[in-house]
Amino acid sequence: MSEVESGSSIQVTFHPQEWVDSSGKAHERGRKQLIPADGRDPVSFTVPWADGTDPSGRPFENESYEANQLRDHPAAPDWVNDWDGPYFVTLDPG
Repeated sequence: MSEVESGSSIQVTFHPQEWVDSSGKAHERGRKQLIPADGRDPVSFTVPWADGTDPSGRPFENESYEANQLRDHPAAPDWVNDWDGPYFVTLDPG
């Protein structure tokens, strides 16, 4: 069990991305062909602690497969569920 009480929640932030043709447009090293999506800001939503943690109670790593699956969580906005472009997810256990 984690040091956080059960019943707590985790803030999830969905970061929509878009592909670019030129690496010169990218702002972050390591993401040479992806930049934040034009016209779509990152959006945050809250999920129950158990939904954003592994069996030992540790929050999923940012941008991990498990964190990215939270995009399909019922608490996510509809447009996030429907997003068909690249994206990544970060968690803030607060």
